[in-house]
Amino acid sequence: MTKKVICLVLAAALLCAVPVFAADYDLTTSEAGILFIKEQEGFSATAYEDSVGWAIGYGTHCDVSLYPDGITEAEADRLLREHLAEIEVYIDNAMQSIGATLSQNQYDAVASLTYNLGVGWLHSGYRLYNVLTYGVHNYTDEYIVNTFARYSNTAGEATLEQLVERRFKEAMIFLYADYGTGGTPLYEFEYRQLDDGDYELYHRVWAEYSPAKYSDVPYTNWYYEYVSPLSYAAIVDGYPDGSFRPDSDVTAAEALKLTLLAAGCPEQPGTASHWAEGYLDYAVAEGILSASELTSLDGAISRALVAKLAAKALGLAPAEGGSPFADTSDPWVTALYNAGVIEGSFENGQRVYLPGASLSRAEVSAIIWRMYNL
Repeated sequence: MTKKVICLVLAAALLCAVPVFAADYDLTTSEAGILFIKEQEGFSATAYEDSVGWAIGYGTHCDVSLYPDGITEAEADRLLREHLAEIEVYIDNAMQSIGATLSQNQYDAVASLTYNLGVGWLHSGYRLYNVLTYGVHNYTDEYIVNTFARYSNTAGEATLEQLVERRFKEAMIFLYADYGTGGTPLYEFEYRQLDDGDYELYHRVWAEYSPAKYSDVPYTNWYYEYVSPLSYAAIVDGYPDGSFRPDSDVTAAEALKLTLLAAGCPEQPGTASHWAEGYLDYAVAEGILSASELTSLDGAISRALVAKLAAKALGLAPAEGGSPFADTSDPWVTALYNAGVIEGSFENGQRVYLPGASLSRAEVSAIIWRMYNL
């Protein structure tokens, strides 16, 4: 189990350094980010003592007297999410105070590091905070990896390799949205103890890349940041030959199941006629679709119908007013655009949605990921 690193500064002191803002900051830790934290922390049903105090479950600090009989994984999940919500307030306030905008994968990496370290690094005395302040684009990838790896010391103890490895994994999420799909640059490291007892870490980029889970999903392609976390969370998967086939059409059955589950609908059993029949029955029973709108589960599904399915499954109202798209005034498409789930593309300087076209597996991955993090 990863040993909890000591908080660098008390949270109460941080309140003086990070002002509270009333404005919204939309991001929260994603489900893939929460899964990553769980795997890194490990689960303990009983309380244990670390370098800060007592912790239980997924490394959540606690009053040991409250859990004489231990806890279940479900209770540990609740405690983790409650603690993350508290941490996210500090992250959000800090990012707003410096005017930094994080992507979802960057937010997940920062949330994991803060869950493990504490909130004390969120001020200008720390290198990562300064990187975020002055802009990630002003620093090389290797500099950012090295910055993450510096936060690997325990209180009064040697640097633990498992903490360095966790920092590297967080850096891979931060830089490349690599939640475990791989195909990203490899780094090696070594460290030495300095006269003041701290540790200095040296890193260099390997000439090769980490093994990729999918042969056709390079981290340099736009859809990697969606396929990677969804694959890590076992929401999507590839084919036995090691491919993901991002440009292939998604079937109606696949789109139906993925969209309903992303909107929080319960899993549905299959029937003798088709494995996705239960999802179609559910959509019809809930008034999300009519039976006549989806006549073939194994065929392609139009982009317009996916938009209606997603919007109604999320409980969105049909949009009123003008459409941002030049080729459709569909109120469900506009509602989904207004919610930040779809973007469309540009043709001849105009934003289009191509409502009658089919969706690729890469495109539906983007929609599903945004729905999970809406």
